[in-house]
Amino acid sequence: MKAVPGKPRHPRVVAGFTLIELLVVIAIIGLLLAILLPSLGKARALGRRVSCGSNLRQLSLAWNAYLLDHNGRFYQAGNANVNFGGWRGYKDWWPRPLNRYVLSDSNNVTEQDAHVFRCPADRGGAPGAYLREKTCLAHGTSYQTNIFLIGQDSCRPFSTHTAELDLAIAERLPNLTVNRVTLQHSRLLLLGDYGWINQWKPALHPDPEWKALAEWHGEPDHHNLAFLDGHVRFLHIRKGLYVTDDYLVVPFEDLFDLARGVQKPVE
Repeated sequence: MKAVPGKPRHPRVVAGFTLIELLVVIAIIGLLLAILLPSLGKARALGRRVSCGSNLRQLSLAWNAYLLDHNGRFYQAGNANVNFGGWRGYKDWWPRPLNRYVLSDSNNVTEQDAHVFRCPADRGGAPGAYLREKTCLAHGTSYQTNIFLIGQDSCRPFSTHTAELDLAIAERLPNLTVNRVTLQHSRLLLLGDYGWINQWKPALHPDPEWKALAEWHGEPDHHNLAFLDGHVRFLHIRKGLYVTDDYLVVPFEDLFDLARGVQKPVE
């Protein structure tokens, strides 16, 4: 279409945002992020907790397979509470007897291979030089067993207050088999996040920094734990208590009354 002579052309007006409109949009986006980010953070933390629980479930089942293959006898050796499975770690501890039940190659295990032994929320907290290192790097696993089941075949008293109980447990540990422990497998703790056992030990008062690092899942005194029957729970571990309604640390039913008599929560 030809332009009509005598009529000037008008430039096209391009619509756009004003500065105020842009500022309002940015403010709304910032508000939405402020609302959503905490929820996303909680969702990620929950996802890590669930993944950790899945690891513990697999390890609990592997322990039951180990017991079947070894006439019900628990693994006992130096540092057995952490060298039961995983890769060698910085401390180069071996053997790792549980590896053959969960890994395709149980001998040449790298950190990447040992993913089932690694909690995705592992932030460290192992006392000593490795405090700020991930526990799975230092020990080859993020998890620690109940030392009254899988550990050395003796233990020293944790305190003068609990000495009678601790010595009675020590007498029962050599060559311990599953048929010598309580039948309440659904209450008996088997293994869990590294920090759980040091949180429970009545004689140990960890540094607040260590304690915060070892509580990987965001709630004070709470850890993921697997029971001897294979189920997993996120539990509040009460320091200084051996026998509670929620869990048992002592595996010997004839010692429950003694445990109740000497235990006391440690503040």
